[in-house]
Amino acid sequence: MKESKLANDNSKFPLIGEITENRDELITCERTLALESDLYLDHHRFNNIPFLPGVMGLELFAELGKITHPDREISEFIDVEFCSAIRFKNDKPRYIKASLNLELDKADAILELLDKREDEGTCESRLCFKATINFNQRTTEKSTIPILKKMPFLNKQIIYQVLPHGPLFQVLSEINHIDNEVIAIGNFKKRQQFRWKHNKLVINPLTIEAGFQTIGLMDFIKTGKAGLPCKIDRLVFYKTDGKPHFVIGQKKPEENFNFEIITKKGEVVLKAENYQIIETKMGDTLSALERIRSHSIRLQYKMPKKAWLEVVSLRLLRDKISRESDFVKTFLQPDELVLLEGMDEEKRVEVISEKYALKRALRVVLFSPDMLRFEIQKDQNNEPFCQYKRKMIYLTTKKLDDYLLAMASYNRKVDIELQNE
Repeated sequence: MKESKLANDNSKFPLIGEITENRDELITCERTLALESDLYLDHHRFNNIPFLPGVMGLELFAELGKITHPDREISEFIDVEFCSAIRFKNDKPRYIKASLNLELDKADAILELLDKREDEGTCESRLCFKATINFNQRTTEKSTIPILKKMPFLNKQIIYQVLPHGPLFQVLSEINHIDNEVIAIGNFKKRQQFRWKHNKLVINPLTIEAGFQTIGLMDFIKTGKAGLPCKIDRLVFYKTDGKPHFVIGQKKPEENFNFEIITKKGEVVLKAENYQIIETKMGDTLSALERIRSHSIRLQYKMPKKAWLEVVSLRLLRDKISRESDFVKTFLQPDELVLLEGMDEEKRVEVISEKYALKRALRVVLFSPDMLRFEIQKDQNNEPFCQYKRKMIYLTTKKLDDYLLAMASYNRKVDIELQNE
């Protein structure tokens, strides 16, 4: 039985570390993961705790597969399971062990977290990720190029106000629309994920990550629940010289998802079948969900030049008013607060909501964060306006279900109207 320790070329296989065992049917490596060396970890945080991305675990498996089969292509992963998350509590390093058991044209891979206790001379392990790799020739496949809407449902700025990923893992440019399926556009520029320079990664894990994030946003918007990857029945790679561009995903009746990544010409880069996610806590998900819904409402309405349409969730605002007694003092002037005295609760909340929505719209149009400086007045027709530093801003409000829409514009009395279909 042949065993050996081999040095690894970090520039070629940056995730492997030290190969500790190398036999005909088994290859094993061990490695310390640390934020100082694995830069991507600092950009993959949930509740401010770094997690090892599932896609980087798959890349580690792929790198081991290329060492054992340098002349073979990895055609697919099957039976992928993210069994237990690898967290980096207090940003401390973690020690991992990955093993690949070979069998003809496939290999079973596992990733374990090792807890070495030197004072006790013990080492405990926990299974974290596992998958089976199939080695075969990749095939080609074409898919229908999606029809895009002119106005994206979510842009990159909104996406990463909701998702906690840092720049190294910000792989989406936009969510174009979410109807029966979700259509996204990826942002696949090369990023330096490690402290050292490295060549092209084996399976381009950020392409898979774009699918994970797209499906995660789709499910979050539909259900209000945040989730992390759990299982994939099949993750298939295809032969193409084109660059990944579109992400297309669908939810299946049995609560699983399918997604594919295709090029601008419709060539399939990869497909995931029966992708499952598991619910997790991601902080204040209600506020994040309301930001998305408010943004989607704003896209339905015309926005004149030199104007801004603010969308305020009345549910969140009422909750904030009830919980924070001094909240209204951050945007209402003393004389405005006096006017609230003697009002019944319903009328008081109505007045506060209108002032808040209008002042938030003014804050954007007037490029001033201090809402206390804005004085809202009424003209002879009882229409609101604001005169600020010799600038006249015309104001309009409109109620839509449990949202209040407020338009601030330099143009005289602009109605809040739906976009033309």
